[in-house]
Amino acid sequence: MNVKIFFDGQNFYRSLLRYDESLRVDYDRLAVWITAAVGGPGGVFCGAYYYVGISSDAPPLVEGFLKGLELRPGYFVRREPRVRRSSRCPSCGLDYEYTTEKRVDTRLVAELIQYAANGAFDAAVLVSGDDDFVPAVEAVNALGKRVWVATWSAEELSSDLRVRCFGQIRLSEGLGAFRVERPRIAERERVGTGPHVDGRVPFRPVRLPQEQALERALAELQRAQTRLPHVSRGYFVTRWRSHQLPPAGQEREALVQQLIEGGFAEEFELSDAEGRVIRAIRIVGA
Repeated sequence: MNVKIFFDGQNFYRSLLRYDESLRVDYDRLAVWITAAVGGPGGVFCGAYYYVGISSDAPPLVEGFLKGLELRPGYFVRREPRVRRSSRCPSCGLDYEYTTEKRVDTRLVAELIQYAANGAFDAAVLVSGDDDFVPAVEAVNALGKRVWVATWSAEELSSDLRVRCFGQIRLSEGLGAFRVERPRIAERERVGTGPHVDGRVPFRPVRLPQEQALERALAELQRAQTRLPHVSRGYFVTRWRSHQLPPAGQEREALVQQLIEGGFAEEFELSDAEGRVIRAIRIVGA
C-alpha cells in the first residue's frame, strides 16, 4: 500500500505545543511510524507534504527549519504567503493588525485531490483535525482512495472530519518511535569537566536550556492570549504571573525578544479608546 502524508503545518505545530511544549519529533521516524500504522508491514512511504504560510521577512530560524525538513528523504515543503490584516477587538473596541495564512489550505486540498486522481497513493494521511477539509476528504473518497486523519488527541479532531475518514491515528501513541530524547538537564550542565564532580566547587543553580525556555515562554504567551483580548508586551514582561517564566524584568524581556526574532511571536500596534498606542505581542498566525 502506497501512503502519502499531508501536514497542515500550523495546525500540527499548535497541536504539538498544546500536547507537550517540550516534545521534539524526528520527522523521518514519524513518517515511518505513520506509514506502518496505515499500511502495516507492506506499507510504502511515498512522500510527506508540509503546507505552511511564510512572511516575506520570515527570520532565518523558521526558514532553517523548513529547509532542514526538505533535506529529509521524501519531504516536500509548500510555502504560501502570509498577509497582513486589520481588525477590531469586539471586547474592548481596539483596532489591531495581524498576519494570517493565505492559500495554504487551498493548496493542500488541491494537491490531495490531484494525487488521488492520478493514482499516486492508495491511502493519504491528513495531519490536521480541521473540519475545513471535509469536502476534500469526500472528494478523495469518491475517487476510491482512503483518507486517514492524524491528530495528537481526540480533542483536536473535528467529529465531522472523523466520520468521513477511513480511520484515525493518535500520534501520541507513537511517541516511543519518533520522540527525540534529550539528556537530563542536570547531566548536561554538571559542574566540572571529568566524570567526577569536585565537591569543593560551589553549587550553581541549573539554568534551563535556551530552547526549552523559549518553548515555555511560547506556551505562556498562548495561555495569555486565551485569557486576554490582547497581550501588551509590557504587561507580559512585568505583570504576567507564571512559574514557567523568568522573573519579571530584563531577563523576561530578552526572552520575549528572542521569540520575536525567532519568528515564533510578533509585535504589533493597536490603539486604545483614548487613542494611545499600545505595543502588543502574539503567537505568529494567531
